[in-house]
Amino acid sequence: MRRTAPLALVGVLAISAAITLGGCENTVVLRGFAATPGSVEKLEAGAQSREDVVRLIGSPSAVATFNPNIWYYISQTQEYWAYTKPEITSQKVMQVTFNETGRIDAIKSFDLKDAQDIRMVSRITPTSGKELTILEQVLGNVGRFSGPKSQGGSNPGAPTSGGGI
Repeated sequence: MRRTAPLALVGVLAISAAITLGGCENTVVLRGFAATPGSVEKLEAGAQSREDVVRLIGSPSAVATFNPNIWYYISQTQEYWAYTKPEITSQKVMQVTFNETGRIDAIKSFDLKDAQDIRMVSRITPTSGKELTILEQVLGNVGRFSGPKSQGGSNPGAPTSGGGI
């Protein structure tokens, strides 16, 4: 009888450890553009128009801000364990540039090695006016509002009943 208690305890600990470690499985998330196999290889400079590109590989993930003739197809793979921050393990960007006639001019590919970190601007845009203290905010509204005015006993607000409609 002494032996069954420690064995049961070991069994319970082994099952709980298996359940705990099973929840820490690596999760892979694919985001963005996912072309069908062989469709990107069919693109050639000077051969296809914008409509052909949309028909072959779909609409772009993004269009360049200042040049509508540059389309971007972006895909990204992220991995994370349990509750950790996702890490980008692969990123592919395909840039399709069109000429003035609407035909493909150039196709470029970029990956995670070509990516650059962009620092956010930390300055604050000043606004006009002045900042009010809490006391100025509370006392600033005193006397601005008046209560409902009496109109022969009727309610000054909106009607609450159907009004005979």
